[in-house]
Amino acid sequence: MKTTLDIQSELKRRGYYKGALNGKHSPELDYSIRQFQSANGLARDGDVGPKTLAKLFPVKSAPQVRRMVTSAAGRAAITQREGNVLTAYRDSVGILTIGVGHTTAAGAPTVAPGMKITAAQSDKILSRDLATFEKAVLDAVKVPLAQHEFDALVSLAFNIGPTAFAGSTLVEKLNAEDRAGAADAFLPWNKGTVGKKKVFIKGLADRRAAERKQFLNL
Repeated sequence: MKTTLDIQSELKRRGYYKGALNGKHSPELDYSIRQFQSANGLARDGDVGPKTLAKLFPVKSAPQVRRMVTSAAGRAAITQREGNVLTAYRDSVGILTIGVGHTTAAGAPTVAPGMKITAAQSDKILSRDLATFEKAVLDAVKVPLAQHEFDALVSLAFNIGPTAFAGSTLVEKLNAEDRAGAADAFLPWNKGTVGKKKVFIKGLADRRAAERKQFLNL
């Protein structure tokens, strides 16, 4: 329920009312209401009815949330790239991993040496992990994405982590609408940390090349 003071304040904000904000009816307020109605194609009757209130205090629609999920093809590509191993193992840089590239850093479950899971459990873990990286992509990327672009970006984020992805040159170029530059920016992510050193890993280089092709839909 809007009060007279609310109406005075909004009309004043819009430049129609010049009087005091005192919550009282006055000829000046009546005149400013009629001016507002006339400017907005309403009946110039001075009555602040539903139509006038709707124009004066429009309801703001909630912003639309982008809802993209990894496609079946994108999910299959990530599974192929990561492998699907049901017994815990150490990856190319020594991190305990299980299922489709799941590590403790991605969330539950914690991966322990000797841990075993079923294929169904692996599938559930992958779905949970993908949701995290899908959100990371949508939070970082501000431009519209085709499905193949989204799938490739989720694959990259899945592998390098949300923080590295969000701060990457790739995201910077993509948000600047430089898709060719963004595609090429997949390729430098071909190193892993072994001990305290960054070393070139051919498997990562091959994966980056595949993700670039996926991004470009080649």
